Amino acid sequence: MAYEIDGTKWIGGKATFYIDVQGVSISNISWNSAIRNALEAWSEQTVFDFSIVEEYADPCGFDLVSSIDFKEDICGTEFGENVLAIAQNTFQLQELGPPAIVESDIIVKSSIEFDIYSGPITNTNVGERTADFGRVILHELGHSIGLGHESELPAVMAPTLSDIDQLQDDDINGVSKLYTGLSNCSVKSLAFGSIQGALDADDCTVEELTVGGTDNSFIDLYEFQVADGSARLEFNVTSNELDSVLILATKELEYLAVDTFSSSDCDSSILRRLGVGSYLLMVKSYDKPIKSQCGGTGRYTLTSNFLSSYEPLLSGSKALLGAPSEAKFTGGVSGDGGNSFGNVFEPDDTLEISARILIDADHQGLPGFILVAAILSDQFLMLNEEGEFVDTGFNPNPFVVHKRKLLDADERIEIATGLVPAELGIEEIEVNIVVGYGVDSNLAEVYYHQTPINLIVRNPMSANQ
Repeated sequence: MAYEIDGTKWIGGKATFYIDVQGVSISNISWNSAIRNALEAWSEQTVFDFSIVEEYADPCGFDLVSSIDFKEDICGTEFGENVLAIAQNTFQLQELGPPAIVESDIIVKSSIEFDIYSGPITNTNVGERTADFGRVILHELGHSIGLGHESELPAVMAPTLSDIDQLQDDDINGVSKLYTGLSNCSVKSLAFGSIQGALDADDCTVEELTVGGTDNSFIDLYEFQVADGSARLEFNVTSNELDSVLILATKELEYLAVDTFSSSDCDSSILRRLGVGSYLLMVKSYDKPIKSQCGGTGRYTLTSNFLSSYEPLLSGSKALLGAPSEAKFTGGVSGDGGNSFGNVFEPDDTLEISARILIDADHQGLPGFILVAAILSDQFLMLNEEGEFVDTGFNPNPFVVHKRKLLDADERIEIATGLVPAELGIEEIEVNIVVGYGVDSNLAEVYYHQTPINLIVRNPMSANQ
């Protein structure tokens, strides 16, 4: 590794440049075509993506619009003697890591007689070197992306103009390193309900995630999807050990919400409505804990709750023995006859629990079976053909079957109807429900979903609220 980066970057690894530079070079090649070629080179050969708007924008506008143009000076400041062009980046502070780039303007020195050509640097008829506009723009766009100068290995990002007119491995690797920090960390699937976690030396650090900065505190990352644009989600971290910080972000690390402060304990929480999409929930602490009773490492409980007007998607289609499957699952718990779905209810609520399986096309019409499992902290229950949950232990052999039938394309499963927990003596409980199916020709294989239907019943008068 030799490329130079400080961690400043664009959110999502993409940027838009406005280009409309009038005129042509000595070789009668338009400036715009050279700019377009340079933008396309970075987009096609690296993980970064430039888009183009063919309109003029003033690079001295400082208006969150990125642009390129010739100028006599740098927006009122003189160019240095040997400076051909400069990229001016505008930054915005982020919740984690170095500031994000939100605008980049490239200003080219208008007093220089540029040409556009490939290959070695050429000389004029009076022996002076002719600057190639194309490779100058290619270099400055590297600064716009977030790369610094590179003086050890062959690179477009070398501090001085050279015979190199194409992106080199070092340039490409530098962009990859800068914009793939999420791959440095393990990302877990978030299941609604309660998760027991811990921050310790086995975890990723913020510096590894953001590829820059000095925050070496540990961080856990959870990924989840929202299929309902009106869903309300609540996340809570409780701990007696960890000075917790809870952060909600997009998959592109655009930070949407953060809770860093609790005056009386080590806990944190976020309540937010989210649109359809994929998101990250992050649990971390301060690199220097603030509260004396809370530390930078330790155990925590993460509780995730939701309320949605649609039956939730149960993501993570899986097969017990690893066979491929295109099956899809939805399912949830409703306390109002199916008008809304959630995962937290009171003992006196009347609950309906249902699920739906869109059977893989290869299995439709075949003799098979439907399974329903309810998983508690100390029990594994399966729903039998009589509609009763029976304790099978955590390694049931054979499985208790709920239905045996020819598999339809769309299987609807009524797991419980008119269920009032209080009538069963249940005041508080948490259970995860998983449905699945199999075909009679391969009894050992079961197709199911990774994200369970979560149900939490708790009394609002409980001291734990």
